[in-house]
Amino acid sequence: KAMADAKEDIATLADELAALAAGIKALDKSVAEATEARQAENAEYQSTMAADKAAKELIGVAKNRLNKFYNAKMYKAPPKRELSSQERIFVNNGGEESATPAPGGIAGTGITYLQASAPVFAQIAAHRARTTDVEAPAPPPETWDAYQKKGQETNGVLAMLDLLVQDLDKEMTQIETDEKEAQREYEAFME
Repeated sequence: KAMADAKEDIATLADELAALAAGIKALDKSVAEATEARQAENAEYQSTMAADKAAKELIGVAKNRLNKFYNAKMYKAPPKRELSSQERIFVNNGGEESATPAPGGIAGTGITYLQASAPVFAQIAAHRARTTDVEAPAPPPETWDAYQKKGQETNGVLAMLDLLVQDLDKEMTQIETDEKEAQREYEAFME
């Protein structure tokens, strides 16, 4: 009888071990899936934050350029390039200062974003008319009144850009909060 009880206990333990092994495999699978999902969420967060930061910088550059036209007092000129010691010696001895290299990035602003593809080069050709084939253009049509400077209306574009920056700030705050919450949930799941 003791032998039969021992065999029965061994069979029960073997079944329990098999169930535990299956549970461990299922747990490993769920951990791997959660880790993969978390990594994808984090990659999307990083990408969105980079795009939003680049957009904010680009809007800042656009606002500065618009300020150059609308509000000259608000325009911030780009900083002067500081010469190296060799360049200063060259200029002091009568040489000409070399041109500052043009900034790269989006629209020559120096702001870059992760480019998914190679840059596109477009060629624009100017159409030249032969002077013998062209007649003088007609006089311009009559307009309303003489030009008058607009007061507060010029701030509409700048205000719109400010709204875009505010929207980007809200989006960045929201995705930061979502990222922290997702990380907290992931860490709680792992415990």
